[in-house]
Amino acid sequence: MKFLQRSTQTLICSVGLLAAALLAGCGGGDQGRDPILGLPAATLVSLAVTPPAPSIALGTTQQFSASATYSDGSTQAVTAAWSSATPAVASIAAATGLATSAGVGSSIISAAFNGKTATATLTVTPPVLLSIAVAPQAPTVRIAASRQLVVVGTYSDASTQDLTASATFASATPASATVNARGLVTGVALGTSVVTATSNGMSASTTVTVPSATLTSIAVTPANPTVLIGGQQQFVATATYSDNSTALVTGSAAWSATTPAIGTITTVGMATGVTVGTTTVTATVGAKSGSAALTVTAGVLPPLPPVAQPVPLGNAASFAVLAGTSLTNNAGGTTLITGDVGSPSQTTDPTLVAGFTNYKSGAILAGALADLQVAISNANGRTCDVSFAGDIDLGGQTFAPGVYCYAGAINITGTVTLSGPGVYIFRTALTLNSTANSIVALSNGATAANVNWLPVGPTTLGANSVFKGNILGQSAAITVGDNWRNCR
Repeated sequence: MKFLQRSTQTLICSVGLLAAALLAGCGGGDQGRDPILGLPAATLVSLAVTPPAPSIALGTTQQFSASATYSDGSTQAVTAAWSSATPAVASIAAATGLATSAGVGSSIISAAFNGKTATATLTVTPPVLLSIAVAPQAPTVRIAASRQLVVVGTYSDASTQDLTASATFASATPASATVNARGLVTGVALGTSVVTATSNGMSASTTVTVPSATLTSIAVTPANPTVLIGGQQQFVATATYSDNSTALVTGSAAWSATTPAIGTITTVGMATGVTVGTTTVTATVGAKSGSAALTVTAGVLPPLPPVAQPVPLGNAASFAVLAGTSLTNNAGGTTLITGDVGSPSQTTDPTLVAGFTNYKSGAILAGALADLQVAISNANGRTCDVSFAGDIDLGGQTFAPGVYCYAGAINITGTVTLSGPGVYIFRTALTLNSTANSIVALSNGATAANVNWLPVGPTTLGANSVFKGNILGQSAAITVGDNWRNCR
């Protein structure tokens, strides 16, 4: 009997373990009696979702999980069926419970399992800043010349924003390069300096290099302007270096007037007539100076010199984008172009304002491309007012009408301002590039129709940028970023 009793106990114990295993394997789904022992099975009492009330930033995800509680007090993770009450705020994978934010707001997340349901409230907040970056990286800035830095923030929803205005800047070696509160870097002496920008508790940096070319002279233009009493005249200071390159130094020069009672001058070269007479306006950078004579009169101003003739665009005038090789539109429908578009090869058709046409072949495109070549020859044949041997960043600078020639690439970081009526021609032997969020701004009578950009190499226009003027590029491709806008 002892042997039989021990064997019976062993059998009961083994059956009990098997029953428990069966119950666990089916998630507590058997709500009747144990088929072997006749004992009541644990029943599903409730379902819970965790986390119960999470908050995430737009552009991020949230993993939910469900757990079941049974009548015997046990709990178990279960695979539920998931749904979102407001998919416009957050969607959720039905099988896995991974929620993806879609818009700011809140949504009820539901889990269903074996007839039981449970919910959680997911709140989606505006996107949060993940990182910042300084552009351009590793710029070269000549002595007394300036270059604008831009701080771009990247957010959790993959959007970007220009944070330059709210950022603070510092130069590690101001003896080589200084930086002002707006992020404008000025070369001081041969060397390098790490410039750091800080915004919203985050930091990013770039290394500025000041090359060895020395400053040899300063020229002030216009040389002999005349203004009325109370009238104003903007002077421009141009530096020439030992390698025969030039750069605008209007903003970094020290300005003075020999007779302020006749005409005054501001720190950025803006003169104002005070009384009749002539005064000498001087721009000084280090040991070099340049001067111009400002005449103030109470009478009628003398006739202005002849205005440069516009670049003849012919049949290309109606085109906002005209590329002889290819047009790459990254926007997928978010770019809006005011004007005709023409290129034999296009990756994605850009969206046009009503009334304009996209030409990919035919006589109209051929005629426009032929006239484009005439316009390029005309613009390239004009004498340079400013020549520069290397790359240039126009950001943060103001330009008067003229012909500006650069052996290196033309970059636009931040805002470049074109001030005054007349013809503007920017020529580069390399590429034309505008960064994200950059702006070509027109003021004091400048018009987009008289602004001409002549890159030999490809053109890339950054996302969310505003570009103005005519890009005259016959043999190179044009790439347009997301949400780019052209203004004619």
